[in-house]
Amino acid sequence: MAEFFKLYRRKGFGETLEVLNNFKKKEAKQSQFFKTLKSNKSYLNSFFRVKDDLLATKLIAYKLDGENEKVIYLTEKGRELFKRVNEIEKLIDASNKDL
Repeated sequence: MAEFFKLYRRKGFGETLEVLNNFKKKEAKQSQFFKTLKSNKSYLNSFFRVKDDLLATKLIAYKLDGENEKVIYLTEKGRELFKRVNEIEKLIDASNKDL
């Protein structure tokens, strides 16, 4: 569990998963992904700080599309993790309302 928290706490982790999750098919051309990050007032450096870890843990991956452009996408593992993190956040929000 410690590995998860090391990654989760790093700036760019949540932003990357959230931005990719908001795209149709949970994937985007790399250029579009970068534009969306910028429009969400996120810094590209935040993504680059966690990129290698996200790739190593197989939460995101790259592929080439039909036009030979680089596409970044959330893997099944990444989708499942994003879903579970959101479920945990909902649980915490619900318990705070009970106080």
